[in-house]
Amino acid sequence: MVQTTNFSDLPEDLVMEIFSRLPVKCLLQSKSVKKDWYALIENTIFIQKHLNHPNNPTNYFVHHYFLDTMKSGFTLFHEQNQLVAKSHLYQDVINTSTHLWEILGPLNGLFLLYNDQEEVALWNPATKEFKPLPICQPLNSPSFHLSSYKFGFGIQPSSGDYKVIWIRDYWDNYSEDWYSPTVISVYTLSTNSWKFFEEFNIFSRDMVKSSGNTYLNGFYYWKACKNDKIFAFDTSNDTIQEIQTPKSFISKQGDLALFNNLIAMYIYEPIIIGRETCIDIWVMEKKGYWTKKVRIGPFCNIKRSLGYGHKGEIFLEVSSWQLDIFDSCPKKNRVLGHQKNGYFLQAFAYKESLVSLKKNSFVS
Repeated sequence: MVQTTNFSDLPEDLVMEIFSRLPVKCLLQSKSVKKDWYALIENTIFIQKHLNHPNNPTNYFVHHYFLDTMKSGFTLFHEQNQLVAKSHLYQDVINTSTHLWEILGPLNGLFLLYNDQEEVALWNPATKEFKPLPICQPLNSPSFHLSSYKFGFGIQPSSGDYKVIWIRDYWDNYSEDWYSPTVISVYTLSTNSWKFFEEFNIFSRDMVKSSGNTYLNGFYYWKACKNDKIFAFDTSNDTIQEIQTPKSFISKQGDLALFNNLIAMYIYEPIIIGRETCIDIWVMEKKGYWTKKVRIGPFCNIKRSLGYGHKGEIFLEVSSWQLDIFDSCPKKNRVLGHQKNGYFLQAFAYKESLVSLKKNSFVS
């Protein structure tokens, strides 16, 4: 006689292994079935195991602007034997009246959303959690005008706490000059609060927004406008430093990204449609020491790069309003989609996550 085993009788480590293979939607539904399952799915160790499990597929998240509605939105490409695309407006998904957003990330499945109205929020697309951050206005003088800003999004390594970095340059209409010093605000998720400090030698107007997530091992990075250096914000002690890059970068175009768990610069000649373009990937193996790892291409008829995956994927917009993804290992090219009703703005490699914005389910 064959004996049957109830699922509830299985050892906890086996249940964890089974659950870690399920998509986020199924796990959220399972939380209401049993208290033990709820506790398991809420456990930080399980959340990290699920995020990094081979069965958690890499999806593609494309941030864009729709011309017909004049609103920003996104398309999520799921890998299901073939690519399946679903498009949404942010306004519909996150239940907000704001219809224009910029985006930064992803970091452990979380995105940072912000706009020119100084609204800032954290968002987990998989769990549908959306957390507007407290209002942050360090300068209230009517003569000050916010003229330039950059955001960063990282983790404090010792606690696993998420941090948002906001670097702002103000123009003083009264003196008709830049206000000095630069104002740096740091938000901490566990306390849901901002703290402020000032910096005299760092300016957001000298920085370039990264094409994707550039947080690595306790530091968030931006490149300088001139490609002559990068800026590194230490999330452990809230300090910022400059790191020099090779002089050969200065005459080229470049984007900062991650490549195989190293900070990297993707360097290329100015893009001219009709001319072949190659991209050189340089990595910083230790502070200030850069090595050229690989040259990829040539590519033809590309308009611009829209983002990079941490394993060397490159998202390219080509001249026919087409979005391609090039995988550097193995070297292959795929068409993600076409955009005839708006503009591609950014593209990301993205994994679903159970990380919660409501409590300390931090994953470092």
